[in-house]
Amino acid sequence: MSGDKGMRGLSFLSERFVSMEIRKIKAAILLYVRTQLNDVLVAWEHSPYLTRHRIEAIVLRIRMVAGAFSILTLLWIGLDAITLPWPQWGYLAAIRTLASALFALVALPYKRDWGLRCALLMLALILAIPLSFFLSAQFLFQDASYTGLALINVRLYDALPFIVLAGLSVFPLVVVEGLLFAVPILLLAALGPMVADRFDWTRELTTLWVLVVILGIYAFAGMIQLNYMIALLRRASHDPLTGAFTRRSGMELLDNQFRASVEQELPLSLAFFDLDNFKSVNDVYGHDAGDKVLRGAVTRLGKLLRQGDTVIRWGGEEFLVVMTGASADGVRIAMQRVMKEWLGPRPDGGMVTASIGVSGRLRDNAGDWPQLVELADKRMYQSKTSGKARCTFDDGDVLLPP
Repeated sequence: MSGDKGMRGLSFLSERFVSMEIRKIKAAILLYVRTQLNDVLVAWEHSPYLTRHRIEAIVLRIRMVAGAFSILTLLWIGLDAITLPWPQWGYLAAIRTLASALFALVALPYKRDWGLRCALLMLALILAIPLSFFLSAQFLFQDASYTGLALINVRLYDALPFIVLAGLSVFPLVVVEGLLFAVPILLLAALGPMVADRFDWTRELTTLWVLVVILGIYAFAGMIQLNYMIALLRRASHDPLTGAFTRRSGMELLDNQFRASVEQELPLSLAFFDLDNFKSVNDVYGHDAGDKVLRGAVTRLGKLLRQGDTVIRWGGEEFLVVMTGASADGVRIAMQRVMKEWLGPRPDGGMVTASIGVSGRLRDNAGDWPQLVELADKRMYQSKTSGKARCTFDDGDVLLPP
């Protein structure tokens, strides 16, 4: 009888355990899907590293498209002259000459740091130029009837909204950004003929339907392109063992964060972590145990620090934490939080501790980010040689664990 009760109790515990594991798996899947969707829907949660590479891709493609269209726009004047009567093709030639100059201006390789807003404004400009041809054509062709090659050319002008909308798929935009560009194109395609008295319900409804279908295809293609770009960047920029930024990508990120800190006059702090007695873990328990300790340390740092803080694997068991906008008091509070809970368990049952050194751009009056790293490294070494499991700040103060 007691055996049956024991079996039922064991069965109940097993079912409860399985149920809990299933809930954990579901929660993990939902979190992953939500994160993936957020990355392609909006840009608010993009890391500075991803944002910078996305800006570079957008600007590079803007210049390539603008350079090609500066030539093609001029060449089209010949087609207009052959197929359209004067003065229609003369007006279009003047517009095309101005547009070609604008395209060439955009294609020039300016040596400046582009922000996302500036890149999107330049994209809006190169999209607006062909749409200006579309509007001009609506007024120029409203009182005339064309046949043959002239009619084909007129139809090509009418198709410009389709070309512009399809061209959006070249750029790695999030869905919200894409819609901000696409909706005005749809409105222009509908209202342009109406304003120019060339409106035909049957034709315009057909046009809008096709444009909406193209918009759906573009949105799907854009999501795939951006998700692929994010995956490639993550694979190239993150340490495969710990998930932290690699030293190479971290140096790139540090350079950008330091320059942004100077331009915006914001504080920038670094915390250099060196895991204490890590070599003994590898020597006694093996490299698998050491890898587990490293992964656990980065996971704990991610939970204990702010969401916007960046963890870089600087080398071996050394990690660099970049804290943008954190005041001296904020950095101290963050280090207290880390030292209260530390970085996970060691194989021998103890806690993974670290020797920490902190530096700050404003407080140390650092001229560049390598100097900031050097100062944090020096203070980390002071923590290491004076007893480990402690943090040395830029003012010489030493924080001990509670």
